[in-house]
Amino acid sequence: MENILIVSSSNKSKELLTNIAKESGDYNVLDVENSFRCREIIKKMNFDLIIINSPLSDDYGENLAVFANENTNSSIILIVKNNSPKENIDSIESKGIYIMEKPLNKLMLINMINSYIIHRRRFNSIINENEKLKKKINDIKLIDRAKLTLIQYLKMSEEESHKYIEKQAMDLRIAKVEVAKNILKIYEY
Repeated sequence: MENILIVSSSNKSKELLTNIAKESGDYNVLDVENSFRCREIIKKMNFDLIIINSPLSDDYGENLAVFANENTNSSIILIVKNNSPKENIDSIESKGIYIMEKPLNKLMLINMINSYIIHRRRFNSIINENEKLKKKINDIKLIDRAKLTLIQYLKMSEEESHKYIEKQAMDLRIAKVEVAKNILKIYEY
């Protein structure tokens, strides 16, 4: 289940945004009242979406949005007054932060929340696939290091070292990477 963080100093706005987020879908929604609490909580938890209703009691909201954007993988929506300077909005949007102006259109916000969550799911699947590929590459590197160790210390050929690791894996019913780790424990200090 996806996590959404609402940051708003106004209790009325916080309640309204929380209700809209919950109405958007089956999401875990947490709300905090200021930038300081938000910074504390994003160090402890991951959020798929952070909605910041500016201004906050301890920050306009822009600084928090940029901080969250740089220090998390969360999607960010910053809600600003409709008279905010255009150059500020352009600067923030160029960082990948979506700006919504007040007054809010409830249906548009619901669509934005769902759109961000859908993109987040896709992004997370790409990250997971990337992690799997990194693990495979690291396993291959470890196995190759074990082969080189066998070649160096036992004077095996590359083919012999490859067959040795495969045979050990089959005989011991463990993965080749585990055989490689065992070889490296023996020969590398």
